[in-house]
Amino acid sequence: MMRSLFSGVAGLKNHQTRMDVIGNNISNVNTTGFKSGRVTFNDMLSQTVTGASAPAENRGGTNAKQVGLGSTVAAIDLMFTNGSVQSTGKNTDIAMSGNGLFVVKRGNETFYTRNGAFEFDADGNYVQPGNGLFVQGWMANDGVLSTTGDTTNITIPAGKSMESEATKVASYVNNLNGDPDGYTISNMLVTYADGTSEVTTNYVPAEAGAIVLTFEHQDGTEEKVTLGDTAGYDFVTGNVVAGKTLYKSKINSVTATENGTVAVEVGMGSSVNTINGNTTFTASGLKSGTYSINGNYTLSGKIVSVTANGVNNVDIELEDGTVVNVPKPSTFSYSAGDTFSAKLPITKIDAAAGAKVTTANGSTATLPSALSVTTADQEYERKTVAADYKIKTIGRTTTPTYNSKEVSSVAINTVDGKVLNGLLGQTYSGNDTFYPSVVTTVTVYDSLGGSHDIPVLFSKTGENKWNLSLTGGVDSYSFTESDMTDTTVRLTSNDLKFTTSGAFDTENPGSATLSLSYGNGAEDQEVTLNLNSLTQYIGSSTINADADGHAAGTLSSVAIDSSGIITGTYTNGVRQYEAQIAVAQFNNASGLTKTGESLYQASSNSGEANIHTADDLGVTLTPSALEMSNVDVANEFTDMIITQRGFQSNSKIITVSDEMLETLINLKR
Repeated sequence: MMRSLFSGVAGLKNHQTRMDVIGNNISNVNTTGFKSGRVTFNDMLSQTVTGASAPAENRGGTNAKQVGLGSTVAAIDLMFTNGSVQSTGKNTDIAMSGNGLFVVKRGNETFYTRNGAFEFDADGNYVQPGNGLFVQGWMANDGVLSTTGDTTNITIPAGKSMESEATKVASYVNNLNGDPDGYTISNMLVTYADGTSEVTTNYVPAEAGAIVLTFEHQDGTEEKVTLGDTAGYDFVTGNVVAGKTLYKSKINSVTATENGTVAVEVGMGSSVNTINGNTTFTASGLKSGTYSINGNYTLSGKIVSVTANGVNNVDIELEDGTVVNVPKPSTFSYSAGDTFSAKLPITKIDAAAGAKVTTANGSTATLPSALSVTTADQEYERKTVAADYKIKTIGRTTTPTYNSKEVSSVAINTVDGKVLNGLLGQTYSGNDTFYPSVVTTVTVYDSLGGSHDIPVLFSKTGENKWNLSLTGGVDSYSFTESDMTDTTVRLTSNDLKFTTSGAFDTENPGSATLSLSYGNGAEDQEVTLNLNSLTQYIGSSTINADADGHAAGTLSSVAIDSSGIITGTYTNGVRQYEAQIAVAQFNNASGLTKTGESLYQASSNSGEANIHTADDLGVTLTPSALEMSNVDVANEFTDMIITQRGFQSNSKIITVSDEMLETLINLKR
């Protein structure tokens, strides 16, 4: 009889414990990250009245006779299932889903929690605001994260400053149009800085930045001469110089003048057999016209008479007595009174003193003595003479020069009548193909954090080949910044080449480097242009550059992503990693010990904490959200009813047992 009383008492205590757990669950129905509990019962040891017997030959076996001694609490389990995610809109909140916990610390004590309601304190520490525990993670070093070391407090002070960083590399990406519109050049209109202009069929400028001497001649006139690399003399203002080399450059053309006549020797070409019975002809005493080796000389005149010379040729006599033997035309005939004209290849030029010679460096000089030109590669060495009286000024060109004058613009006249803007620093010749340039801008930051926009031009120069240049097609130029300081840029580059499939030619890679010097006190620097990612397919030119480096800045905001990485955005537009939140995982999270304040500590049955990133552990983080309690109110109220009925049933056992004892006692009466 007493056994039933104690069984009832045990049942009452167990259901009371279960009711306590249900009450705690319901109480924390709105607690962030709360994990509900669950009570399970076991039966207690049973008293054996009669043991079991095995079957015998004449009878069967019997089961043991046991009387149970009531129930006991088997376990109070922690239900570590995910709660629902609730958006909060606060950028420092973070919800976690999966088998993991946040790591927080107080001194040397380590705790774990699912409550991601974090924020930054007055010192920039990332903490739980209710208890001030420090959230653990890994801090970035200048935007570089490493999660291999020990975790530490996450600290990101408001107004954190970022030092400026000078640009080192600018990487080009995307495509250059492999089939841009090309135009056949007729001639070029060159306009000078002094307002004058001229038309030319061979524009070869001298590079900007060259030394320019202004000579004052004995007759009072002045002349500007751009020095070449071969000028081996220290020129000083006011000095009288004679016999010194100024430049040496390939001869482009010779121009006849009234004071310097030219004799041109020509070959017959394909249209003329002989002139005056000879296979070469010299036109002497020319006082006008510009001539170059491999260029053409036009022989023309009014026909006096036409005489057959054999079956296939005719002799044509011109007004000046010249007799030209030419193939007999098949579609027309020459007649007296007509004008005869033939373009003949120039093979030699003999110029007298006073004629002018134009060289590949863009300079034009008056010949002090006779000059004979016999090859297209022949060079002219300009030296000072007594007429170059003294040096008046010494300076440098700021733009390319042509004919020793600074150029302000070059207009390309095409054979189909179009007028296009050319580049001051590029070479153009008649009948060449002109391709308009693709203009890009590279933003370069100096060592002081100042920004400089440098235009870099890509110009197609041939099949699968491009040339790089700066503003105006030059390799070097200077400009004045908004703070009135001067910046000088120089481009060192090789031609950019592509394969026949449109890919970057890795066997013959083009390269380019920008060298910059500043007047604002910043260090001189070099910027490498990385061109390896460019392609050349037919279509649009979508090329653009992305350079490193930045100005100084101040932290303006932070954001957390699904990996727990905290990214800072600075006032200079730079976004960089600041820290990453650590996540702990246990083999038996239900074995953790609750310590209050939604905190847990490791126990002997939870296992050791495995601390890594959320991605490494397969845990999902949701920024600007919190994990709700996983308490299911419907289940809790159902369990409450069941618990209440169980409690009532056990109390009834005690009542009935008491009545039975009372009846037993009354038997003696």
